Amino acid sequence: MKVKKYSAAGAESGTATVTDVLFGAPVNESAIHAVIRTENRNRRHGTHKTKDFAEVSGGGKKPWRQKGTGHARQGSIRAPQWRHGAVALGPQPRDYRIGINDKVRRLGIVSILSKKASKEQVALIDALTIAEFSTKTIHGIFKKAGFEGSPVVYVTDSSDVKLQKSFGNLPNAKIMHAQRLNAPELLYADCVFFSEGAIKYLEGRYKIERKRKPA
Repeated sequence: MKVKKYSAAGAESGTATVTDVLFGAPVNESAIHAVIRTENRNRRHGTHKTKDFAEVSGGGKKPWRQKGTGHARQGSIRAPQWRHGAVALGPQPRDYRIGINDKVRRLGIVSILSKKASKEQVALIDALTIAEFSTKTIHGIFKKAGFEGSPVVYVTDSSDVKLQKSFGNLPNAKIMHAQRLNAPELLYADCVFFSEGAIKYLEGRYKIERKRKPA
């Protein structure tokens, strides 16, 4: 499959051939849904919390006697029906994480990459390197490539701290290592840029072995 190729400065420099193992596989929408749902749930902190009856301070005294007042019986002014009282059946801290089979996750990632490639939203770019921390430099690269303000992802096989920090202040540009691809960012990006090293790494890791149909 042919994709656009860019220089490290962001200038278009022709086309390149990428493997069909990653970018020409059949798209499995169920696997895409599963991997997106799993990652979105696993990112939730689940720290929401309201106070129940035992946790609200005050209200130790019975507001009035049980009978003879004409009011409904009440045991505490911190009961849920009172203003400033407890919250009945409110949210409590919980763990939203769910698991996913490794094979399904690989299939989901490959399906996302193939889907992006079919829409011409995949490109190859020379490995980005910078001498100093510079968000302006990274912004200029994608601006020259024609993606200023658009959500883009750069996938690399290196662990350059200066490069990672330079992406930090760009709200629409994300950097991720080929060892840990984030499915939502890949799916919703307008273009996914890969370094050659990242492509080679992913070829081996995300190869989907399909069983042959019996003759």
